[in-house]
Amino acid sequence: MIISYIVGIIISYLIGGIPFGYLIAVAKGIDIRTQGSGNIGATNVGRVLGKKYGLIIFTLDMLKGFAVVFLVPAAVSSAVNIPTTTENLLVILCGFCAVLGHAFPVYLKFKGGKAVATSFGVFLWLVPISIAIAFGVWLITVIVTRYVSLGSMIGSMALAGTIVVVVNSPFGDNVYLTAMSVAVAILIIARHSSNIKRIIAGTEKKVFSNEQ
Repeated sequence: MIISYIVGIIISYLIGGIPFGYLIAVAKGIDIRTQGSGNIGATNVGRVLGKKYGLIIFTLDMLKGFAVVFLVPAAVSSAVNIPTTTENLLVILCGFCAVLGHAFPVYLKFKGGKAVATSFGVFLWLVPISIAIAFGVWLITVIVTRYVSLGSMIGSMALAGTIVVVVNSPFGDNVYLTAMSVAVAILIIARHSSNIKRIIAGTEKKVFSNEQ
C-alpha cells in the first residue's frame, strides 16, 4: 500500500509537470517564459502564439490532469475498482500531485503554470457536476469582467463551494476531496498574485478587447 502511494504520487507529479506550453512554444522557436506574462499556461500561449495554440495547450494540460486520476491509481494499485471520487486517498493524492507538478515542474526548475487547466482535468473526472458549475461561474465572470485570471480565481472558489453542496458527505467519506478542492483554490489564487496586483492597478489584459 505504501509503495503504491509513493509510486503513484511520483508518477502523477511527473506527468502533471510536463510543460506542454513551453514545449510547443519552443517548437515554434519561442521561449514562452520570455514572452507576454512569462507564464507557460494556455492564456499566455494563446496571447503570444494565437488562440489556436492557447486552446491546444489548455486541452493538453487538462488531459494530463484527467489521465492522472483516471489511470495512475489503477495502474499502481492492486485494487481493480478505484472509486471515481473521494474515499480513495490515493486518487486524491495523485490528482493533487498532478496539479502541483504543473505549478512547480521539476523540468523547468519548479517554475510552472497557474494550474487551472490541469485542475479542471482532475476535477472533471472526480466531480463532473461541480466542475460544470464552476466552469459556468468562470464563463460568466470572464464575460462580465473580461478578466480570465479573475474568472479562474472565482471559478476555483466556486468549485470548492459547490463540492460541499453537491457531493455526499463532504466532511465525512469525501473529506479528502473537499480538502483538495480548498487547497487547489488557495493554490490557484496564490499563483495569480501578480494578476491580482495588475487588476487592482488596472493594467491586467482583458479578453474581447484590443488590449490583448
